[in-house]
Amino acid sequence: MMNKISISQAWSYATSFFAGQGANHAIALIGVGIFLPLILQFALGGGAMMTDPMSFAAGGGVAAMGGLMMLTSLVNYILQTGSYFASWRIGLSNGSEPLGSALTFGLIAALPTLLLAIVVVLVLVLIGFVVFGSALAPMMMGGQPSAAGGGLMLLLMLLFFLFMIWLAARFCCTGPVMADQRTYNVLTGLGESWRMTAASQWKIFAYFLLIGVALVVLLMILGMIVGVSMFAGGAPGAGSIIGLVIGALLLSIPMAYLQVGVPAGIYRALGGRSQADVFA
Repeated sequence: MMNKISISQAWSYATSFFAGQGANHAIALIGVGIFLPLILQFALGGGAMMTDPMSFAAGGGVAAMGGLMMLTSLVNYILQTGSYFASWRIGLSNGSEPLGSALTFGLIAALPTLLLAIVVVLVLVLIGFVVFGSALAPMMMGGQPSAAGGGLMLLLMLLFFLFMIWLAARFCCTGPVMADQRTYNVLTGLGESWRMTAASQWKIFAYFLLIGVALVVLLMILGMIVGVSMFAGGAPGAGSIIGLVIGALLLSIPMAYLQVGVPAGIYRALGGRSQADVFA
């Protein structure tokens, strides 16, 4: 049976998801998902590039950094996504699964998710090329952009953006389903999420839009605060780099909790059953 969602109940479940296991969630989301990738980034040359980019470029570091950045991005994706799966597993098992076991599950579950992400990106690039390529064709052939062409491009971008939000609404329970069932089968998670969200897809869609608007406002405020603090002392230097890192952390930590809590709350509000009857 497909249940209809209550937005207030979903948000309540999202905010209470981390209660009772706060330390384990913090180790997974902040330690493994944020600090470990940050340390890895600096260890592989990111620190040298940020603090002294001219010397780094003169020493031939830019060419080597290209390959390292690709490798680091893949590892960071696995660490970050793995931390989400671990957090879902911790919360949905009500802490009955040890932290180490949850982290192991999360990191392994991130691997098939990475393959899915690659496929999704390729498909979206193809769709974007077909949709936007036709609108940009006159400009690419040397023609002058028209008001109608610009309006069409904006409309297509808006529709594509709304389509992506709708897809996110339909597949938002994929991670919680996989974590709850402790399965590495992404197709199982996708199919169950599609089934669970069918009756409430437009409510979830509106829910995501509201969260998106709130995030844009908060990001603008945070961006202004970080920008002022970085350049208040004059030219950018070591202090501005530290300010940038702090700003990134201030953004990354709540975003990590949001990306875990919101899908978990929706999953529970839609009647997803876990090993615990309620979130502790």
